Amino acid sequence: MDFFTSVDLILFLGISQGIFLAITLQLVSNRNRSANKVLSLTLLIAALMLAGRIISVQSPNLMLFRIASFADTVIFLFGPLVYIYVRRLTFQEFPEFRLSFYHFIPAFLHVIFFLLTLLYSLEEFGTLLMNGSFFEIYAIIEGSGVVSVFYYCFLSYILIKTYQQKEKDNLSYVQSVMSYLYVFLLVIFLFSVVWLISYMNSYYLRIPSLYFISYNLIWMCIPVYIYVVGFYSLRQPEIFRITDKKKKDTVQKERLEGEILDRLKKDLEYLMVTENIYLNNNLTLRDLSEKLSTSSNNISWLLNNIHQCSFYDYINHYRVKAFIQKIQNGEHHNHTLLALSLDSGFNSKSTFNKAFKSEMNDTPTNYIKKLTTAV
Repeated sequence: MDFFTSVDLILFLGISQGIFLAITLQLVSNRNRSANKVLSLTLLIAALMLAGRIISVQSPNLMLFRIASFADTVIFLFGPLVYIYVRRLTFQEFPEFRLSFYHFIPAFLHVIFFLLTLLYSLEEFGTLLMNGSFFEIYAIIEGSGVVSVFYYCFLSYILIKTYQQKEKDNLSYVQSVMSYLYVFLLVIFLFSVVWLISYMNSYYLRIPSLYFISYNLIWMCIPVYIYVVGFYSLRQPEIFRITDKKKKDTVQKERLEGEILDRLKKDLEYLMVTENIYLNNNLTLRDLSEKLSTSSNNISWLLNNIHQCSFYDYINHYRVKAFIQKIQNGEHHNHTLLALSLDSGFNSKSTFNKAFKSEMNDTPTNYIKKLTTAV
């Protein structure tokens, strides 16, 4: 066996990281446990890919190389598992979300190909490998793997955008998980781009100036992915997951009219104006519906059809008004804008700035400057 290179040492580090994080995520008490099961499996698969690469490169034994090539099957599992992870992290479904079997057909076909290669003796397999008989097949396999990762990365991005839209109907604040999910997908996307360039150059383009994007660089990206994902996932708090009901349950929401509608409007106004419920910076649609002793669907219908806005916009409208009142009272002379925004019900500076800009079409600082100038 050859001496281990610096690349191999990096891969060994990635393997140890992957196994450690996969185990640690299962020990984090009840935080996104369903999604973390999938993430742990994904990290273990990444570690398996790294182990397979080390064995195939370092071992002079053709049999070990042959067996290690079986690890390539996991490239067809990586994309689907990423999508399942994002889905379980953001949406609450019963039973737990699972992809259909056809999403795993490419992995199944690769297993069949691997088993067919076992029909050749070691000598025959080595000869076919050396004379390039498997070139087209390996090109198709790796190319399919690249396409698979891009495809499921795109599906995950669409899922996150859908979640953001539904989040505004259920929460009065923006969760920090959004930055994590975008970093998560960005790392996978950049890894896929590097992989695509390397694949195209290795099999088709053969441009010398692109050889620095080598096979080794692709493998070194995996430990980076493991580290980034593990670091962020361990720091994430429990995430508010949107309940994704089946269409048959949500095709027709209960409509409100007459005395029921009038009473609900008055009760809602009382909560907002008198009890100032918007000052709860973690207020959710579920909290509001419980206060009003009605369903979340009724509140959503009232806000969407009568007030013509989402739950997020409705609650933050009152928070912005409360903040402006504090400014008009001169409280910004003794307190920071962030402190005033938190006292008005916002839970973060980013949520406050976004809501204020949407409501007033201006930034808080510029608004105060204009107010001071007018005086």
